[in-house]
Formats: sequence, structure tokens, C-alpha cells
Amino acid sequence: MTYYPKSQIKPNLYTNGNEYIFPLTEEEYIGYYYEVSTGDTFTGKHPDDGPNKRIILDDHSIMDIGTGITLDGNEVKGTIYPPETPNDVIQKLGHGYYPGEPRFNDRSIPTPIQTRPTKKDYDLGVFSRYIAKKNNENTYVEINKEQFIKFQNRDEDVAWDLYTPKEILWQIKGDKTQTYTTNRNIIKLVENREKWYGFTQWFKDRFLKYYIGKDFHVMPDGSIMEGKTHENGKNLISIKLPKNTSTQSNSTTPNNPSGGGY
Repeated sequence: MTYYPKSQIKPNLYTNGNEYIFPLTEEEYIGYYYEVSTGDTFTGKHPDDGPNKRIILDDHSIMDIGTGITLDGNEVKGTIYPPETPNDVIQKLGHGYYPGEPRFNDRSIPTPIQTRPTKKDYDLGVFSRYIAKKNNENTYVEINKEQFIKFQNRDEDVAWDLYTPKEILWQIKGDKTQTYTTNRNIIKLVENREKWYGFTQWFKDRFLKYYIGKDFHVMPDGSIMEGKTHENGKNLISIKLPKNTSTQSNSTTPNNPSGGGY
């Protein structure tokens, strides 16, 4: 583990729950922890109070509204949606847009929309996620396939010269540890190859998003449960699949796609 001097450590912090989880198991953590200068957090009162396991914020529904700082130090204002923010929250509260930022001659900027896997995606074990990066700063937005194609093809309706799109092949089934490692390595490869600094950190260790075990079945309401049958099911995966189960991944596009992005 990296050594940090005492001046770069905040010791004796405590969480009562509903705040931090272990990144691999997503198990909730309750107890003492400490924070280092990079923002990373670990179990224990301090580095000598081991074992020191990394924990991360369980922030799938958290948004920051107001002023934020990007990884390269630039100040931004508006609504910042983490990659875990549900689509219905984004649509209900409005799309991220920074006051005073030009509208690019009525061209659309990326709208945060998560692409969710279909049943056929789960049968295959992989599906595509789509990310757009703002070219002049290390800011990332998860978008849907429709937007990706427009930015990729330099459609005149979108600000293609200000954002770079990327398709990410995301593993969602198989061995849990291998799935976590594979997704993390793919993101690290993109960060290094494209010089997308902070891209790996942006995922907040959520490399098991949409993951399910080898066996699963679809419930009548579209949710997915582990196990081949309901009787063998153990854990209900809180994902409701789109009604259209074609080979393409599906998502719902907000009514006003020109107001998104961060």
C-alpha cells in the first residue's frame, strides 16, 4: 500500500452505514475509516490499524448541484450526474447544463443516458456502453447508442467537434472477480491509449455494474433474479429490462436531448 505522511491522512473517521461499500463485493461498510490526500478511503482508524481495505461511496443516486471541480482543476457549474444516476432521476430533475455555456448554435451536447442490457445481452455476457468526453477537459458523460452514432458520424445536429465518443465493451456475466478485473482493465486501457486522464477514477470502482452470475431468469416484471428458476433464485438483481429484447441494447431518451452533458 502507498505510504502517506501523517499530514496527508484524516484519521478516526466513522460511518454509520448507507455511505460506503467494498468495491468488489458491494457489501456495506460500517465502522472507522480514514481518508488520504487523493480522496481514497480505507478501513481502520489509521494506516497502522489494519487490515486497511479500500471502501468507496455508495453514490448511485447522488448528484452534485452547484459548483464542482473537474479532475484537471477547472471549475464548472450546473448539475453533475455520476455514472450511476438512474435515468428517471435525470429526467425528473433536469439535464446537466452549465449557465453561461454556449449552446453551440442550437447543436446538441451529450445528454446523460444509461444504456441498459437486454436479456440477449445477458445471454451473450457482454454489451456496449457509450461514453462522450469533452475535448478541452477531463469530463465524461455516459450516453446512449443513438447519440454515439451522431457524434461518431459528425452529425450537424450535435457538437461533434467539442466531444469525443467511445464505445466500451462491458462484461456482465461470468466469474465475479474476472468480470471486475476485465472491465477495469478495459477502462484503464482506454485511459492510457486515448489519454483520457481520470477516466478510470470516474467509474468510482463500479466495474460490476449490471453484473449477474452465470445462471439467471427474468421475472414477469422484467427484473432479473439469480438462478435458473425462481425456486433456485438467491438474489434479486434490481434491473428491469426493456420490453424490447432485440440484440441491440435499449434505453429511454429524455424529451429534451439538447440540454444534457457535463
